[in-house]
Amino acid sequence: MKEERYFVGEIAKTTGLTVRTLQHYDNIGLLPVSGRTESGKRYYTKEDLISLEQIIFYKMLDFSLDEIKKKLIDGPTEIELKEILEQQEYLLLRKIEQLNTSFATIDASIKVIEAGRQPPFHVLLKFIKTLPGDDIFEWAPSKVSKEQQEVMSGQMKDLYDVQKFYHKWKSLLIEATALLHSDISPSSREGQELAGQWWDMLIYISGGDVTKLEQIDQSGAMNEEMLVGEKKMLEEANDFIQRAFDIYSKNNNIQLKEIKTND
Repeated sequence: MKEERYFVGEIAKTTGLTVRTLQHYDNIGLLPVSGRTESGKRYYTKEDLISLEQIIFYKMLDFSLDEIKKKLIDGPTEIELKEILEQQEYLLLRKIEQLNTSFATIDASIKVIEAGRQPPFHVLLKFIKTLPGDDIFEWAPSKVSKEQQEVMSGQMKDLYDVQKFYHKWKSLLIEATALLHSDISPSSREGQELAGQWWDMLIYISGGDVTKLEQIDQSGAMNEEMLVGEKKMLEEANDFIQRAFDIYSKNNNIQLKEIKTND
């Protein structure tokens, strides 16, 4: 039976890759052509297409070509492949969180401008460096106590729930810092909107059971264990949120023991 042959131009058209890209893959040994016709035309086989599918998949997940080449040559087992993909998942989450931090900073700056003030860019840049690095998803679980894990387990079912909570927590702290250093009061519209978002986050993390909030004490755990920069800036942001929330809770008749934002 004659072997099926797929020529470079056909593969490029089908996959959306350029001919130059396929030639590069061939030159570096990532996807060598299987042969040439008598006229010198390069071609691939069906097995090559399977390898190319894997290359495109790994590339989409942001693996480097060297990493992809090693994986294709080594032929990882299912367990090894699962570990490889989980590691890459963490790396992608870190990149997503870097973008989330940028969005949060932009949103906070826009709110300050809408309030008629100048965003404190130098303070925001300094504060962002104070926050945990974006490798948090790899080490943060070990910093949460067993009791806290049990309380939060209903809402923290997977890594994406953790990211959602972390992003919201960080966004509110960035916004609090922007408002504080723009001389915008906790009692202002902006301050009260922030307090409302903080309350919504607490309700979410507790699953609506406010009696769990003291058990969770999420700020204490995060602030002490995940702080990498100047503690004072984080304490100031937390203090702003506490003052805003004190006003918010009175205005909305929230009967709750003082929620600690400092440990």
